[in-house]
Amino acid sequence: MDKDSKSRAVTNILITGGSQAWKLSAGFVLTIFSTRNLAPSDFGVLAMSATAATFLGLLKDVGVGQAIIQRTEIAKGQIDALFWLSVLASAASALVLALSAHPVALFYDDTRLQQLMIAIAGLSFIAGLATVPAALLARESRFKALAILDVAATTASVVAGIVAVIILRDYWALYLSTLVLTLISTVGIWAYSGYRPGYPHLDSETRHMARFGLHVSGFNLVNYLSRNADNILIGKFRGGDELGMYDRAYKLLLLPIVQLHNPIGQVIVPLLSRLRFDKERYLSTYNDALSMVMLICQPGIVFAILLSEPLFRVLLGEHWVGAAPIFSWLGVAGLIQVATATAAWLFLSEGRGQEYFRLGVWTALINVTSFLAGLPWGALGIAAAYTLVNCTVVLPLYAISIGRHGPVTTRNLIKTTVPHWIGCAVAATVTRISIISLLDGNSFAGLVTLLALAYASYLLAMSFFAQKRALAKRVLRNVFRKAKTFVVREEPPSG
Repeated sequence: MDKDSKSRAVTNILITGGSQAWKLSAGFVLTIFSTRNLAPSDFGVLAMSATAATFLGLLKDVGVGQAIIQRTEIAKGQIDALFWLSVLASAASALVLALSAHPVALFYDDTRLQQLMIAIAGLSFIAGLATVPAALLARESRFKALAILDVAATTASVVAGIVAVIILRDYWALYLSTLVLTLISTVGIWAYSGYRPGYPHLDSETRHMARFGLHVSGFNLVNYLSRNADNILIGKFRGGDELGMYDRAYKLLLLPIVQLHNPIGQVIVPLLSRLRFDKERYLSTYNDALSMVMLICQPGIVFAILLSEPLFRVLLGEHWVGAAPIFSWLGVAGLIQVATATAAWLFLSEGRGQEYFRLGVWTALINVTSFLAGLPWGALGIAAAYTLVNCTVVLPLYAISIGRHGPVTTRNLIKTTVPHWIGCAVAATVTRISIISLLDGNSFAGLVTLLALAYASYLLAMSFFAQKRALAKRVLRNVFRKAKTFVVREEPPSG
């Protein structure tokens, strides 16, 4: 990749990453505050409603956003056709969600779900209206505008959520927080994009993009079902309190991973789409992005796995310590999913929608089977079974599926990721020895020190591999170049 492309990519990732860091920090504050002030049953009812709501909400754009981003060229009439398709899909999914409110409430035997799901249906439709203009902003690399919107909407949402928690003291407080986020994001995206829908133009290329979008949407649907079948089973057979524990453990683990993948994915998918006919540059770009994601996430996850109990005690309070063993099991799966989640970048940028959907179906079947196997042992059993299956079945399946076509081979994946698995082992060993012999993890200062040790030992392990040292040099060179450019711009004119 030429220096200008690298510089733009780094700039866009830093901009988007900065906004995601703020979203992560602000969202973490709201999560901690609401967890300390609401009951586990409040999170349980939200998890019950979210399973159905998000599943149907995935239909609202039928994958047209990714179809727009992936195309090298696209006409205005084709964009309009995809917009009206997404509007129809959003309306249909919102209607089905509202109509399913009563049956879902009966299924869980909880009347609170009926009004909550009807309210969420309205949010789903509003959010769907922003799909196409948001995709156009990403396609045009207008990540600064998207970052500004993210920061503004997140800040308003967190403030509204904290105030609502203080006043309402129940699950409606978090709904109001989401309402504020959705309204500000949707209005802002339309204002920034400048897009105005017109008369749709249907041709063979439009139908091809629609099919690609449907395959992407299909993957999202089956993937979401597999990731939330555990919530359905725990909510139905173990109750809201146990589901609340499981949901907090899962969300606290998933939140940092998602918030890191989002900024990189938003930038890397359009970039890889433009490089898909240049094998060498495509491969180099993906390898660098995969390595950076694993390097940033994995040491923190290793630390959290080994210190889950004091982490929950210090951050959430004594009454949430019961979720710590669940978190530890899910954390092992998280180490793997940091890498497997990047598969989406490859399938989307290469236009491999049908393969992507097939992979989602197989993964869903495997994961749901593991949930059923672990259910007799409750939430902890489900977490353990899910983790074991991800280690032994899902990881090899992803590696083989990715390597079947395209520039990235299975052998390349192994070569790129093996140093990181070694780094995880080193970080776990150093952290565990430190816990046993040196440091107390039951204080905030001790937790911070152990976290720093986990990252330091992981980075030390990476330094023994030439490809990782070369990556570090490239990243530092780009960062220094951007910092130098910034300083030069900020210097006042002489004289």
